[in-house]
Amino acid sequence: MQPRALRQPRVHEPRPGRRRRTLCVAGVFGAAALLGAGVVVVPGIAAAAEHPAVVGSAPDERGAGVVPAGTVRVDAERTWELDHTPNQVLTGPLGTAAPGAVRFAYAGDSITARPGSWLRDLAADPAVHALGGYAHSGYRAGQVAALMPAVPGADVLVVELGTNDVNQDVPAAHTIAAINALVARDGAPHVLVVDTPPSDHTTSLWGVDRRTGNAEMNRDLASDARHHGWTVVDPFAAVRTADGAYTPGTTLDGIHPTTAANTAIARRLARAIVAAGHSATTAASAAGTTAAGA
Repeated sequence: MQPRALRQPRVHEPRPGRRRRTLCVAGVFGAAALLGAGVVVVPGIAAAAEHPAVVGSAPDERGAGVVPAGTVRVDAERTWELDHTPNQVLTGPLGTAAPGAVRFAYAGDSITARPGSWLRDLAADPAVHALGGYAHSGYRAGQVAALMPAVPGADVLVVELGTNDVNQDVPAAHTIAAINALVARDGAPHVLVVDTPPSDHTTSLWGVDRRTGNAEMNRDLASDARHHGWTVVDPFAAVRTADGAYTPGTTLDGIHPTTAANTAIARRLARAIVAAGHSATTAASAAGTTAAGA
């Protein structure tokens, strides 16, 4: 996700006679040049890895310095956007655990990772404590899932993913599968799925209506959560208009909430985390009682 408005190069209607460059993305750490035809492999484009429409490499092929079969060329302008998303990463614990705090893990994108985010706001909340997790600006669900560390001891797993998948035109089935794999590995007793945020943008460099796409993603996330018995929360309800945009004054770039808006979003998420944690504790206690009486 873009933490600030980016200078947008022309994509859809190139000037006559201008040959658009193409880029071939081989993986996060791949670094090889392909001479001729204006095609290169660009190192360090972490946000382009594992995209089904971008690269066909398996995780163990990263860094091999080769372009695997099935790799798809990507417009230079689109890769430019990915490469210029600031490398905002958040991992590990935040704040100090207060007695009785609900312990949670987090998996997210820039809504979670950037300065002034809801997660950073909750670092001072004694009711909850972030034990660890992984959040990265611009990353899709599959990328976060691949880098999510184990977080033992968490009562709740908070999953805030999907909007970058929408922006980059990733099929919803890929996004849902990545989230399911992440949850299965984490093993937290309760999962809190966060709706994607509002959007003032109705297009992207991938030709996607981001606002409509986020609404569709929220329906897919809710359907998957119901199937697994997870909880869904929309912490953005107070800053989301009826058509899916931000309410005036709650965003600077049309993508991320302001720091002030994040304060209210954090409060709503804290209540949801506490409720989820208590339900997880109650369920565990009931299971223990049943086992003892058997």
